[in-house]
Amino acid sequence: GLLPLSLEAIEQAIRLNGAAVDNNLRAFELGRWAVLHPQDAAAVITPNVVELPKSLEDRIAFRVAHLTDYQGTRLVRRYTKLLDRIEDRGVKEAAALGYHKLLSYKDEYEVARLLLKSREKAKAEFEGDFGMKFHLAPPMLTGKGPDGRPKKREFGSWLERPLRMLTKLKRLRGTPFDPFGYSAERKMERALIKQYEADMAEVQPKLDAGTRDAVIALAELPLQIRGFGPVKEANEAKAAKRREELLAVIRAGGAPMAKAAE
Repeated sequence: GLLPLSLEAIEQAIRLNGAAVDNNLRAFELGRWAVLHPQDAAAVITPNVVELPKSLEDRIAFRVAHLTDYQGTRLVRRYTKLLDRIEDRGVKEAAALGYHKLLSYKDEYEVARLLLKSREKAKAEFEGDFGMKFHLAPPMLTGKGPDGRPKKREFGSWLERPLRMLTKLKRLRGTPFDPFGYSAERKMERALIKQYEADMAEVQPKLDAGTRDAVIALAELPLQIRGFGPVKEANEAKAAKRREELLAVIRAGGAPMAKAAE
């Protein structure tokens, strides 16, 4: 380099300093590599920024693409059919988010798809032999922990083949042939979709300046139903209470939002 010191002398100085020796030696090696291979170094440190959709139309298109991967065009038609009936842009934006959240509940088929997608991304970043372990909590295999939540266990790369088979069976989702569709959580998720569609149909004729805030809050309410298992059940119970409050406001013709939360 430009310093009149040998490589061995610099490394010895780092060791004698005694502070984070391994990390500093590694940083020194990386610095030398970056000088010798500036283009490769630039590619490594350049942030991989994903630009999120900004306009309402872009946000809807983004979710249409996701629903296509999630299930297919039939679910997309269901999604866009409801949105096409909404003229108010604020309500439509809230519904675009809330309705999508309900339609794309994360079941076994979606977990399999996302795990395989993550695997492909990780494999592209590494060279040589590649293996991946999965940490999952199948209710039928792991049981529940002291906190009432399903316990996670580790699965090896052998799970990839069953996961691929599972993704091909996603068309069974929501049908009588869906083996996972009979659990209490899946039944709740399907019921929430139908309830949401009925609510949106009811409140649209009541939309005016006095009810608009409550309608928007109702349309985006599904975003509050997060998590899995007991966590999701608890959030759904809170959302159900809030739903009744908002519907009462809308049916009353637009009572103050503060009263709806009392």
